[in-house]
Amino acid sequence: MSSTLPLVERDAVREQMERILASHYFRNSKRFRDFLRCTVEHALNGSTEDVKERTLGIEVFGREPDYDTSLDPVVRVSAAEVRKRLAQYYQLPGHEHEARIEYPLRSYVPEFVFPKNDDGPAAPLVPPPVAVPQGREFRPKRWELLFAILFSCVVVSAFILWKLPVRETALDRYWEPIQAGGASVLLCISDTNSPTAPALNLPPPDAVTTTVASLPTWYRRNHVAYPDTFALTVLAGFLGTKGRTFRVRRADDANLQDLQEGPVILIGGRNNPWSVRLDNGRRFSFIRDGNLRYISDRDNPLYKQWSVQGTAQDPGVATTQDYALISRIFDPTTGRPLITAAGILGYGTEAAAECLTDNTCLAQADEMAKSDWKHKNFQIVIGTAVIGEDPGKPRVLAAYAW
Repeated sequence: MSSTLPLVERDAVREQMERILASHYFRNSKRFRDFLRCTVEHALNGSTEDVKERTLGIEVFGREPDYDTSLDPVVRVSAAEVRKRLAQYYQLPGHEHEARIEYPLRSYVPEFVFPKNDDGPAAPLVPPPVAVPQGREFRPKRWELLFAILFSCVVVSAFILWKLPVRETALDRYWEPIQAGGASVLLCISDTNSPTAPALNLPPPDAVTTTVASLPTWYRRNHVAYPDTFALTVLAGFLGTKGRTFRVRRADDANLQDLQEGPVILIGGRNNPWSVRLDNGRRFSFIRDGNLRYISDRDNPLYKQWSVQGTAQDPGVATTQDYALISRIFDPTTGRPLITAAGILGYGTEAAAECLTDNTCLAQADEMAKSDWKHKNFQIVIGTAVIGEDPGKPRVLAAYAW
């Protein structure tokens, strides 16, 4: 059991965990960092009985104690992604001799593997604790006094902060129209059948779309792209932390009445027919020109820098950047607030979901818009670097309110 590890090995695991968290595979994702840190600490403390899906959903992702794990797979999705990122980390040169943190399949309890010396015993990765020099005298009473002073400062600061009025953040302002009222939020996500929906005036299909369209309808309706699933998990988790109920519908199954019953979040752009129907005519929009896909600016139609050539599946194409469009519209068709989160490719869709739940990202848009947009239509263009198969931190490129 992990709780029986010697102190020096537990320290080595924690040091290795910090190395991993500082790597580019983890440093831009709070969600995966929290999952790794929580499960490792439970294992090191010997409390592995607490490392269960529901417990992690509550402790790491802020879910309610009675949340339905079958409808909200945030723990399973996060565990799979953490396993993948750990494997990518250890494949890099120079990491092969480091202590390994591994998650067995179907388990959220990590295992720790230490490098071996030639003679066999495990090689500690941290130096032994430094002995206190002889003759050095500690004065406990002085430390007790210091602790008492610090504790008093913390109590006084907490009291002052409690009395101060709560400052509204950019995150609060963005989500206030969704939070207002008690109607359930509709999360609308596409399956692989959606891009072929008729009468949407979509651009001519590419080779991948044509191949997917040849698959049986029942097969396509039961498969959802990973980036869309990731975005769904992030946004559903955020709504859960705000105490909002939500419904999930396939785009093809949702009708206009569903969209009129409450606020709507549409995940995906070109692959979501409702996004195509309801997000037209805005300042920023998705355009496909042959093999070039880009976000167009109505006020600057010649600008095509927010673009991606081809798709991530095209041979010989190395995707290093993706772009996404976030829109919050008070839609006259449905009479409800409508949010769309979509990338040109899937990386952008993941980054859009991260931005929608991150106050720093929305604060950047707030500063760029220079407008009181709380009760206005609002569009945000973001970019993200693509590292391997993962999007980086979203950065705001443009914001517009009207």
